[in-house]
Amino acid sequence: MKCLRWRSNRHRFYMFFACASLFLLCKHYSSPNEKIDEEDEYLNPVDEHEKEKKVECEPPGAVESKCTVDNGKAMRCWKDEEEVYFPTSYLKKRFDMTGKLGKDGSTFELYTSYAKMRTPESTYEPLGPFGHFATYSVETRDRVRCISAKTNVPMSTQWDPTPYYYPIQIAQYGLQHYSRIKIDSNSNKTEDKREVLVGVKSNEWKGAAGMHETTERLFFNDEEKGKVVNISAGYALANAGAYVYLDKSPDLHVVSFDWKPYDGNASFTVLAKMKQDDLLVLINYVFSEGNGKCVWQEEERSYDDDTIVQKPKKDGQVSYSYSYTGSSQYGEWSNVTRDILVDVSRALSSGDNRKKDDNVILHPGDIRLVSLGFRGQLTVRQQINQRVEQHSHAFRSAADWMIQNQDKKGGWAVPVERSIADRKLVLEPGWHSAMAQGHGISVLTRAYKHFNDTKYLLSAMKALELFKTNSSEGGVRAEFFGNVWYEEYPTTPGSFVLNGFLYSLIGLYDLSKLEVPVAEIDENIRMKIKEAQQLYSAGIRSLKQLLPLYDTGSGTIYDLRHVALGTAPNLARWDYHAVHVYLLKWISGIENDEFLSKTADRWIGYAYGKRAKHN
Repeated sequence: MKCLRWRSNRHRFYMFFACASLFLLCKHYSSPNEKIDEEDEYLNPVDEHEKEKKVECEPPGAVESKCTVDNGKAMRCWKDEEEVYFPTSYLKKRFDMTGKLGKDGSTFELYTSYAKMRTPESTYEPLGPFGHFATYSVETRDRVRCISAKTNVPMSTQWDPTPYYYPIQIAQYGLQHYSRIKIDSNSNKTEDKREVLVGVKSNEWKGAAGMHETTERLFFNDEEKGKVVNISAGYALANAGAYVYLDKSPDLHVVSFDWKPYDGNASFTVLAKMKQDDLLVLINYVFSEGNGKCVWQEEERSYDDDTIVQKPKKDGQVSYSYSYTGSSQYGEWSNVTRDILVDVSRALSSGDNRKKDDNVILHPGDIRLVSLGFRGQLTVRQQINQRVEQHSHAFRSAADWMIQNQDKKGGWAVPVERSIADRKLVLEPGWHSAMAQGHGISVLTRAYKHFNDTKYLLSAMKALELFKTNSSEGGVRAEFFGNVWYEEYPTTPGSFVLNGFLYSLIGLYDLSKLEVPVAEIDENIRMKIKEAQQLYSAGIRSLKQLLPLYDTGSGTIYDLRHVALGTAPNLARWDYHAVHVYLLKWISGIENDEFLSKTADRWIGYAYGKRAKHN
């Protein structure tokens, strides 16, 4: 039994503590009560010799020594009568491992993979949850700058500092919220359905204290919307305008209402309070381009906690604005639905000089809403809805974005450059992705059934065209040794990314299995569904032929760029390796294919330290 010693740089001379820790570690691994699960050699790899050997471990009396590694590089190490111990920092880097001290403070835990290997928990249904996307949180990814106030979908800064719409991210946002709809409906959750109405009574609508002469509220009945309030207030953000107090329940962080702005000076603001430090956060929604930003920080303003009274500038308050330009037509009714918890977290993460570690993630209970205020010339329906979630609205927003932004080729173009392999491969703005096409189809087929609207089906069918168009002609189709491949990044020469290809197959499968009512089906729909089946089947044949090329014997390869470029292989990080495993198990379940399933099992074993045999 080998005992690894973890050593803290801050306590390098505390050898007694180190020895005691090693002793406890040895006792832990040599416990006679330890049981070994032999059901799956890849999930629980154990050396056969170690199974039979009874391990006895005495307290190590390790002493500091000198060692050399990798062609004579000097390194400090420790040894006792039987073993030599190397610093964990070296082992982690040298063998791509991860380790940490356990919660008990005495057991060191060493992992081959930092990513958990997950597999599908049930048989896949094309209209059911999309994989384990219900656990995703696209909104809180560090590369998501905001959920656009204009389109209600994510805007990314992954490859460009100016926020842009990335189709894959938008589709994943939609699939995440759709999956939560299905999971919640299957579990009969009731807590997520709770909602509260405010502003129904006219006396709930207030005018900014000390500014009544600039705030007018006229209440009347509208033929279309019922009870409404017409507001005329100063448009400057320093003016609180006309406002209503919101319910303070921390789980009711989604706000929804109908309004009719009459010009570009109209705006609204949600005031929220942070639980941790009582920071007041004002989130303004304004008709402004924001110099290309979707959210930015304003000059600080100051109000009392729960009373909207302008006061001298003070600490403990910040103000941010979201660009609302293009979201509403002046003089027409439109709905606003915003998850303020998400908007606050994206605002707090939006500094110009932000780093990756600056990403702020908030959870239900971290804020409570205080008020909703309006400025300028506008009319608002007297029914402000607060609720726990907005899954259906988010899903519809993503599906509608797909329809509205689908180009003549049937694709969703990426508006920024993508460079690969130190710019040896470059995609100019306007490129398409097979992963985006597959994800888009998965969104649209579900939207067709969920909202019972054929416009989503027609859009999904258009998305097939790029699967038949070569990468060199603006499509996503490539070939590798005569095998068809659908490119996530359609470079020339091809890059052959594995996970994007697998996701594209899922989208094709979703459309190929779509059931259309007899009253709606026609020859074109029938032909497109058959076409999706043919494209999917061709992809499966290629997968079985080319999959071994992605196996390193100890992990997987992200893509095959090295074949054409003559460079070193691009090894998949463990989190991408986990994606490979999940997708392969997903497709093997669809195909009931033993080869794909066994390959995935072998790849799971790599994550637990198992390696292919030497010659």
